[in-house]
Amino acid sequence: MIEPTILNFEGAVLCGASERMSLQTFTPWTLWPRVVPRLSQISNRTSPDLISLRYFDGIPVFGPEANPAFTYWGGVEVAAPNKGFEHLEIPAGTYAVFHYKGLSSDSTVWRYIYSQWLPNSEWALDDRPHFERLGSKYKNDDPTSEEDIYIPIRPK
Repeated sequence: MIEPTILNFEGAVLCGASERMSLQTFTPWTLWPRVVPRLSQISNRTSPDLISLRYFDGIPVFGPEANPAFTYWGGVEVAAPNKGFEHLEIPAGTYAVFHYKGLSSDSTVWRYIYSQWLPNSEWALDDRPHFERLGSKYKNDDPTSEEDIYIPIRPK
């Protein structure tokens, strides 16, 4: 499977919309129609990429019975808040960044990250947002789609 790049993320301000969800009720397609049609109204963007983000209620536990709650965000990075949009400060910290190519609906990469890579690494999950950077090579649910998956980590 894929190995991550470990990087120190400098933090960012996310501008967009949010909605409460859980892994069992995860429906990102209900949120994005509130963001994408209004992208041209967002000023001072610092990146052309879209950000798909989950901010869990504490450090999540994953497994067959787990159903962690989170606030799901869709938006873009900006230099300063924009009126008429919700905002979230993504704190700085260390992230494992996995470059993923494939269907966004394929959960194999997520099972690998949380059940294989993380337990066998020198890292533990940290209590910060988990997000994907959806750049120019992202094609929603297309087998040739590419994205970067950011997992917040700290030394064990």
